[in-house]
Amino acid sequence: MRLTDALRASSAQALMVSHGVAAKVGLNMTDLECLDIIQMGGSVTAGELARRTGLTTGAMTTAIDRLVRAGYAERQADPNDRRRVLVTTRADNMRALWQIYAPLQAAMERLYEGHSEDELHMIATFTEQALTISSEFTRRLHDEQDAGDPV
Repeated sequence: MRLTDALRASSAQALMVSHGVAAKVGLNMTDLECLDIIQMGGSVTAGELARRTGLTTGAMTTAIDRLVRAGYAERQADPNDRRRVLVTTRADNMRALWQIYAPLQAAMERLYEGHSEDELHMIATFTEQALTISSEFTRRLHDEQDAGDPV
């Protein structure tokens, strides 16, 4: 039960961090999370962002438009397929955002130092597996909603 409670509290706290950072930079939480997905992936298509977030393609286009207007993202032609457009972050404007997260990142790195490589590997593996379970759950919820099933 302690682990379940810790995971739930961690999830809630992650939302609070996102809310606080989003408010500080004038974005909404969804846009900030989309920006994080783009940044972690290097570049993604709008369709991939829509699938990963569960947003409709229309809502995703609007979110990307807001990120582009705010100067955090840009659209680029896919060099391998001219029909596709990739969304990437703008490193020049991401630096200010990274500075906001810097104290949190530094504190997390100090936390990591108190654990062995084996412990960190186990924690990372567990977290990745939990993420997969959570992602599959979210995907099922969206599939049910798209099918018209009550949620």
